[in-house]
Amino acid sequence: MNNKIPPPLVMLACGGLGGYIDGFSLTSEPLVWLLAIAVFAAGVWLAVVSIVSFKQAKTTINPLDPSQASLLVSHGVFRFSRNPMYVSLTLFLVAWSCLLLSVAALGFCGVFVLYITQFQIKPEEKVLMVKFGKQYEDYCHKVRRWL
Repeated sequence: MNNKIPPPLVMLACGGLGGYIDGFSLTSEPLVWLLAIAVFAAGVWLAVVSIVSFKQAKTTINPLDPSQASLLVSHGVFRFSRNPMYVSLTLFLVAWSCLLLSVAALGFCGVFVLYITQFQIKPEEKVLMVKFGKQYEDYCHKVRRWL
């Protein structure tokens, strides 16, 4: 796998660029803050349950070396998304976009999704297909890449 940039750093870069374009000007609208907090909390929950699932399965969460995976995790939130950890990072960016009330920042959510799909997820999928074969192929047919 060629990607050496950890996905959380890609998320921070996208969030930083989105914030920079709009001058890091946060809204003072309380309802928007509540929405952003709810979206962020959903992202935290999704990240935590995903990581716990991997830890319980005693397999790696290192996205830079999926060949170290010892087990295909397909239970819990992984029944609904093959990449809930990346979905959680996207939710963080959506929450940030809400706080900025920024279409530009929301656009960087799209940049994040496209980048992670192309340079992280697709290479991971190739490694997991080799490692888990038909089991992974069947999983891919049942569960969507993102949502």
